[in-house]
Amino acid sequence: MSEGKKVRVYPPKECRELPRSETSYPFSAADRLVEPVELSEYGFEEREFLIKGQSNVYEWPVGQDSPTVRTKDAPYCTRILIRRPAEPAKFNGIVVVEPMNYASKYDRSIPGWGHCFEYYLEHGIAWIGVAIRDVALDAMKRFDPERYQELSYENPLPPEERGEPAKSYGYTSKDSENGLIWDMLSQLCALLKSDSPENPMAGYSVKKVMATAASGGDLSCYVRAVHPLHCLEDEKPVYDGFLIYMTGAPGMINQVTPKLQETDPRCIYYSEVPFIHVLTTGDMVGGGFHPDWAYMQRRPDADEPGKKLHRYEIAGCGVRAGYDKRRCVCREDVEKSQTPWREDVHYEYEFPVRYILRAATEALIHWMNEGVEPPHSPLLEFEGAYPDTTFVRDEVGNTKGGIRTPYVDAPLYVYREEGGAKRLPDEIIRKLYKNKEDYLGKVIQSTVKAVQDRFLLAEDSVKVILEAVQEPFPEEATE
Repeated sequence: MSEGKKVRVYPPKECRELPRSETSYPFSAADRLVEPVELSEYGFEEREFLIKGQSNVYEWPVGQDSPTVRTKDAPYCTRILIRRPAEPAKFNGIVVVEPMNYASKYDRSIPGWGHCFEYYLEHGIAWIGVAIRDVALDAMKRFDPERYQELSYENPLPPEERGEPAKSYGYTSKDSENGLIWDMLSQLCALLKSDSPENPMAGYSVKKVMATAASGGDLSCYVRAVHPLHCLEDEKPVYDGFLIYMTGAPGMINQVTPKLQETDPRCIYYSEVPFIHVLTTGDMVGGGFHPDWAYMQRRPDADEPGKKLHRYEIAGCGVRAGYDKRRCVCREDVEKSQTPWREDVHYEYEFPVRYILRAATEALIHWMNEGVEPPHSPLLEFEGAYPDTTFVRDEVGNTKGGIRTPYVDAPLYVYREEGGAKRLPDEIIRKLYKNKEDYLGKVIQSTVKAVQDRFLLAEDSVKVILEAVQEPFPEEATE
């Protein structure tokens, strides 16, 4: 492959279902999550498959616009987990592929199933989680050695040529090559759109396939570097849309190359297909869990042929949340995988980012299907210049600018960039509002505007208002 030249991708060599039994079941099965989901109650089902193929490993030197092939046709084997309507007639045509987060050293869904599962269940959307990291494969192999024995992202280089892995996203082995995932992601999408009898969505009318992730810079790297190199029949794009949550800079192209630095011009990129990038306050400047400097990657929204992007910057929203953690593997299965259990995230309160992610998902679907451009996000307000850039904050300490919701327009909490929030002292709340009715009036006003601005779905606005109704208020708390 020469630099920048598109090549047609085909489905992987093999896709084989892994049947479930009483003694062998999927790692992260829906009924074995921290808070189990009985899919049958929603008319959904779950299936698990192995996919095997051959993938190139790429290199992407500084100053080179597009990656080139370093190692050709190395074998891989990974797993996909599918949750879809049990009856094809109930499927709405949208498939969401989610490269899973591996920060806990096992597969976790964050923006997809983790925050939007109710939206998928209500709207007949199929979700597919795919394992993209050696540590996640290793956890599954320890969980059930027989079921998952074939999983592999084996390093195709001879042992003496394997360099020390980059540490951009935690531990990884020099015997693995996580750079095998790029062609795999394209091949998976090609399979989902094919008429192959091995297509795990055979019998379902697949109209569009979008990818979503919060997996470090992996999906960013795919969108920026690899997706533009690939095409389907008649040079059609592989994926039809992307929704990335958090961390903007493209990640590690191969096992030994670190993620891009914030000043690298390759961090300023667009997509050839609809692309929404949702960013928290914790992503914007250096420091903390995500020292990614998304502030430096700002560029104008665009909806032009071959150049598409809308960036959402959310006021008040921090990096970590407990909501998606409850959609993760249960403690019993994590410990069976011999992986340390990370305690549930318990905050006094946390920003309900799920509502904005659901609205972003719907906006992306309309953009893919009808060409309706998403809303333009206001920018978060900053002062100072890089690397001394800081947020401008309001009277209670929340970030100014950005996507506005009742959580910051009618606050009862001050939000942290790392995640979570602390309730404001009663005396501050009394200064902000005359009484509970005054507070609710401001919540309703902000909620209505967020719906009008298309950053909140009408179906979720009722939940937001009911949550505000249930909030204790100082005069009520002292009775």
